[in-house]
Amino acid sequence: MNHLTFKLALQSRFWILFICLNFNLPSNAQYFFNIESGAFYTQINDIRNGNNGTLFSLKNDFQTPTSPFFRLRAGYLSNEKNHFSFLYAPLKVGETGTLEKDILFEGKNFKANLPIEAIYKFNSYRFTYNRRVVNKNNFKFGIGLSAKIRDAGVSLKNRELLSENFSIGFAPLINVLANWNISQKMSIDFFGEGLAASKGRAIDFSLSGRYIFTKNLHGNLGYRLLEGGANGTIRYNFIQLHFIFASLNYSFNKKNK
Repeated sequence: MNHLTFKLALQSRFWILFICLNFNLPSNAQYFFNIESGAFYTQINDIRNGNNGTLFSLKNDFQTPTSPFFRLRAGYLSNEKNHFSFLYAPLKVGETGTLEKDILFEGKNFKANLPIEAIYKFNSYRFTYNRRVVNKNNFKFGIGLSAKIRDAGVSLKNRELLSENFSIGFAPLINVLANWNISQKMSIDFFGEGLAASKGRAIDFSLSGRYIFTKNLHGNLGYRLLEGGANGTIRYNFIQLHFIFASLNYSFNKKNK
């Protein structure tokens, strides 16, 4: 099975699971669709590939632009307690530079003083379950689990060489949700997903202010941090990305018979 086939198969299984859950809701459900967009910049992106690979930085060794992004999330809230959702979060950055040192990457030696192009990709697909353990009118708090599939990697290219290192991986995450209504129209929202181990970690959290336009439509403005990476024998990559975003959320209620 090639990389593209495997990726499509993963996406298909997530959507099949999501559809099956929709058709088996036990009682009242609130469906929602969320689109998020804005800009992000790189604080840290350190990379090493290969047993004797060179450690380099896509932040410090390249011209790293502030880049646009978007995310899509769809799901439902069952009985005002059980949150199910699927997230599609693509991320891709192209960078150029002329390095002052040689880089050994995936066994290929990229010579210094030659223009080089780097592409960094970190696409994320997540299925999330969150259970509300506090469900008051003015404050809600929930905790749950997320299944994360990441399609990520780096490619380097100059006039002589091309090397790519993209892979698909899985990580379970713990998620936490909190919402504080400060008025009938405004609230503060927090949502975080993450997990840490001895060889790496993954953290994604957002803090935003919400304004309710109508019963079915609200918008958020906020900040997101994406941080983490892995320290392996062959591959090393740690990132810290900062996002400023705006989002719109549309929801509607459905009663199962």
